[in-house]
Amino acid sequence: MALFSRTPKATASEVEAIRAELQSLRSELTKRTNELSLVTASANALDQRISALDARVVGMSTELTNQLHELGNEIQQLSERQDDPAVIAALDQLKVSQTRIANEQARYEIAFRQDLAMLAEQLKRGQ
Repeated sequence: MALFSRTPKATASEVEAIRAELQSLRSELTKRTNELSLVTASANALDQRISALDARVVGMSTELTNQLHELGNEIQQLSERQDDPAVIAALDQLKVSQTRIANEQARYEIAFRQDLAMLAEQLKRGQ
């Protein structure tokens, strides 16, 4: 009895409609693939720029840290000669300046890293 329960064959117009829809879907897929490739290339370029900026900030931060340590060592050497009131006043001023510079450096580095994190998050969301 299986011979009598056959489904009817598709007509030529139905096959042509399916072909047209398939071609349209292929075209849309190609378009989306090309767009995705452009976005990926852009994201990779941004990632490289961010990595380069991060390396520069790390280098600058390291250099500043080294300079602050050298300055701290010089201040320490001067503090060992506390017999002159002018040296004492200069030391106090240097310590205040050193603290201010170190705090500024930390704030700039934190702000930069927050900006990098925000950019990375935007890239993840595809903006």
